[in-house]
Amino acid sequence: MTYRDVDFDSDADRELMLRWVNDPAIKHLYTCFRDAEGYAKPLPRRYFEHLGQPPPGDGPYASLMVLVDGVPAGHATFEFDPPKLLTKAPRTAWIALMIGEGHLRGCGLGKRIVADLERRVAEAGAERIEIGVFEFNAPSIALFTRLGYEEFARTPERVWWDGRLWSDVRMLKAL
Repeated sequence: MTYRDVDFDSDADRELMLRWVNDPAIKHLYTCFRDAEGYAKPLPRRYFEHLGQPPPGDGPYASLMVLVDGVPAGHATFEFDPPKLLTKAPRTAWIALMIGEGHLRGCGLGKRIVADLERRVAEAGAERIEIGVFEFNAPSIALFTRLGYEEFARTPERVWWDGRLWSDVRMLKAL
């Protein structure tokens, strides 16, 4: 497994990521929909306009294409002290990942990506990592719990999926 920066000016990268974010098998796992109507709409190309911009602040960040045997397989990001954090302590990293290719889900790739992101943010000076996982995503909650993350907050009725609203679960790990 290797990484390269996502090229948001590349039609190939944008099209690939557009396919992943609209994949009905996973789109509910990382996008915060408020209702069935929002969920039913495909995410448009302009969704990537903000993703290609540096996050607010001046801390380290990366938007990485995950490559398996040289072929794009997913997307991984990290940023320091973004506004979305519930943890307001400085030097807190936010990480996120998406395994876009279905045949690579459930085979340990997520665990490897998280380990790489943890190493990168620790080397950049992070003291802790905060993540957000939707309540219905039990496999991810279990993975992060096994990796030492602890739940510290829930925002009830934050995201719609499967006919109802669910909580956004926040987890934290000290480095």
